[in-house]
Amino acid sequence: MKILFLLSSNEPTGSETYCLSLAEAWRGKHEVHWISSRLHYGQIYTSLPIHQKAFPGGVINTARVWQYARKHGIEIIHSQSRRANWVAAQVASLLKVPHVATLHQLMPLHYFSRRFPCLGAASIAIDEVVADQLKKSFGVPASRVHLIRNGIDLSTYLPAPRTPPRAKQILVIGRLSGGRWKTFQFFLETLAASAKRLPPAIFKIVGRVPDERHEKLARQLASLNQSFAPTHIELLGHVNDLVTTIRNCDGAIAAGRSALESLASGKPVLMLGEGAVLGLCRPDTWTAALQTNLGDHVLRQNFNASVLETALRDLLSFQSTDELSAWGRRQVEQYYDVRRTAQDVDRVYQCLISRS
Repeated sequence: MKILFLLSSNEPTGSETYCLSLAEAWRGKHEVHWISSRLHYGQIYTSLPIHQKAFPGGVINTARVWQYARKHGIEIIHSQSRRANWVAAQVASLLKVPHVATLHQLMPLHYFSRRFPCLGAASIAIDEVVADQLKKSFGVPASRVHLIRNGIDLSTYLPAPRTPPRAKQILVIGRLSGGRWKTFQFFLETLAASAKRLPPAIFKIVGRVPDERHEKLARQLASLNQSFAPTHIELLGHVNDLVTTIRNCDGAIAAGRSALESLASGKPVLMLGEGAVLGLCRPDTWTAALQTNLGDHVLRQNFNASVLETALRDLLSFQSTDELSAWGRRQVEQYYDVRRTAQDVDRVYQCLISRS
């Protein structure tokens, strides 16, 4: 089957990694084509400014994607973002091919999104909160909403033994743009207020920093490092080898795919996402983790400093994480194995193709 992944990425995102995982799982089975504003992991793709708004950019993009899809005999268009959804809906209608939209985040509620949701013949939600929003706020019939969680390549992210140094090294993972910047500022404020009450640690910030925020962030980190030594914060920025970076840490503060990749690697995870701080990932918080993509998707934001401080203390106080690490790995194996995700997405495709 010839599949077109349509994205609007300008920086590395979870949606791009999601598509990479699917493409690799389907190697030899489907022919995957890529169109995006930019892509970042070496895949061959056509660059179009899909991130532009519907008028006039989206109309121009629609014409170009239509030409590409017709030329290459695309049979399924699978979009991965709001701007991509709009273009994909128009092209699919013109070519009379199925359109599938994966919702990696909650949709904004405004007139345009309600009037033109562009959610395809099938909408894939990566967690329960997103699935419920599609049905309740956008009126998508339950028969067209498919709950299919993120897929993690369990052969890439593997637990590895590590002897921790005197001060634990904790990764704070996630690009510092959009809503994640606000979340990161909450983390810094809480750490500044509580560092003297916590075991010392080295926090390493992993994720792309927008150019306009580099200077402010450098000043912040320099000031904080002076105030709460021996605890220290380092800015790594975007790293090309995240697998090794996670392997060499003692725990992670993350949400979404980054949290899942850390759990698959046997690392304890403090769930801090765009929507809330859920605390340490363990059996008593796992239901909330499943429902919210490990803290990214909540209907009412909940950033409680005392919850974050308690979770930080727990994360930094472990003498041994063997039991929690094994439990976390099992959860990813049960719910997020990319092989199962790829099979479930493929079934959606096959169902649509059989009806078209």
